[in-house]
Formats: sequence, structure tokens, C-alpha cells
Amino acid sequence: ADDFFIPLDDHLLILGAGGKMGPSLARLARRAADEAGRERRVIAVSRFRTEGARAALTAHGVETIAADLLDPKALAGLPEVPNIVFMAGQKFGTTSDPAATWALNAYLPATVVQRFASARIVVFSTGNVYPLVPVAGGGATETDPVDPVSAGPRAAGDVLRGSSRHAACHPPAQLCGRAALRGPA
Repeated sequence: ADDFFIPLDDHLLILGAGGKMGPSLARLARRAADEAGRERRVIAVSRFRTEGARAALTAHGVETIAADLLDPKALAGLPEVPNIVFMAGQKFGTTSDPAATWALNAYLPATVVQRFASARIVVFSTGNVYPLVPVAGGGATETDPVDPVSAGPRAAGDVLRGSSRHAACHPPAQLCGRAALRGPA
């Protein structure tokens, strides 16, 4: 991770930084910037449902912003930065609220791309967009077509496929591992 962040010459905004992977990524980014001797802001954005998660990031020198990314005013109020890692999404509880799942996994990435049109954006997705395959076959690969079987991954699959439902507001993404990468327009 350190080698990835050293070439970045400006600030980094991590959206959805309060989940499983976000805090580790934010701390690694902060440490990489410090070791590279770069004056670079690392900003973690999340709803931060627990103060402990937010306090831990702050203790490591990561700036934090508590925000609901589905709130247009909150999204508009975030700082302009050239580098963004998008990690927000919903995977648990998707059957009870498919509208919220779609909003977080399909609508929100599109609005983030519109809001930060000139930024470099890496969008983390779920591996659950791939079809179910026999275990003996070694698992799905990134060259397999996306074929999600539940609401949350289906919304993410729509975004990764560049579904016509999102084509007007979400530019085509280039798959980069299990992430989608879009550079400045």
C-alpha cells in the first residue's frame, strides 16, 4: 500500500472510511504520506456510527468528517481533492431495504462521480458481483461476466457493467482488480 500512495502528489479523500477496510487504508495512507515526507491531507469520511472509530483515526493523524453521503448538502460540502477512494456501500440487510441498498451501491457512486468530476477515483466493489461457481473449479475470476444474485451486489454489478440505467450519470469504469478506476475527464 505504501508504494501506491507515495506517487500521489496531493490530498486523499476516503469515502466510506468507517467500514471494515477503510480505517486500515486511511492509516496506511497517512503513514505512507508521512514516510514520503509529503504534506498531504488524508481525510476519512463516514457516518462514524461509533466515536471510537473516528477517535482512532484522528489519533493516527487522519482528518475525519462525519457525513451521510446520501445527503446532497453533506456531499457538496466535502473538500475538493484530486484523489478519492470510494468504499461506501451496503452489503448486510439488503433484503429488508432494497431501495437503500440500491441508493448506496448504485446511485451514490454516480453522484460521487458527478460531484468530483475532475478527481481520480478508485471505487471498491464487492466480489459478490460474480456468478456462483463450483468450488472445485477454483472460483470466479475477474474476467468472468458480472452476474450478481442478490440486491446489493446486483446494484454494484449494474455500476460495473455501465448499465444503461446509470449511463447518463456514471461514466464507463475500467475494472482494476475488484475496484473500478476512473481518471480525470
